Amino acid sequence: MNPLLTLMQINDSVFPIGGFTHSYGLETYITKGLVHDSKTAKEYAQTLLEHSFYYNDAAFFHKTWQLCETKATKKKVAELDALITAFKAPYEIRDASKKLGIRFLKLTEKLQPVKRCSAYLKAINTQELHGHYAMAFAMFAHAQGISYTDALSAFYYNSLNGIMTNCAKLVPISQMDAQQILFKLQPLINKLVAAQPALEEDLIGNCCIAQDIRCMQHEKLYTRIYIS
Repeated sequence: MNPLLTLMQINDSVFPIGGFTHSYGLETYITKGLVHDSKTAKEYAQTLLEHSFYYNDAAFFHKTWQLCETKATKKKVAELDALITAFKAPYEIRDASKKLGIRFLKLTEKLQPVKRCSAYLKAINTQELHGHYAMAFAMFAHAQGISYTDALSAFYYNSLNGIMTNCAKLVPISQMDAQQILFKLQPLINKLVAAQPALEEDLIGNCCIAQDIRCMQHEKLYTRIYIS
């Protein structure tokens, strides 16, 4: 199989895992008027990537990739899964990570079974493990021979693309503005990907307090379009 084409497929916004149903707290920011135009949408996206995603899902991706490289034991996988579950304090975010992870694993199982992914899915279904999308994505991408830099860059881009898609719908901003923001933030993604391996162990899971609060507040919004 072609690693590049595989990466494009599993990272496509229409890859049917339900990512479009989650805003990860963005809906709260927009409801409160904190994100209200293209300028604030860009600021929100940049802040989220630099101060939340870098320390959390991207870091979890990196840790999973390391486990795959060293052919780590089931115990190590279970420890990382438990750690991520503990770090994801807001219920909606924790649940979203599980749902996306399960759907991703079920779909990729039909595309090309991977032993590690199959074992992870089985452990989730038997409730031995919680399940997380970052781990599932890294496991499958690693097994497909996709390079670390390409896989992590795509993982960052997928998150950013989801943010801008939601901004276009909710703020709203124009599709052109959304695409310009995506393009302008490419250097930031490159910077974060390059810095990811050097992230100190003690900083993994670093809490972006405002983001967590908005995610928690989303549970009680009077009107909600997104699940999270």
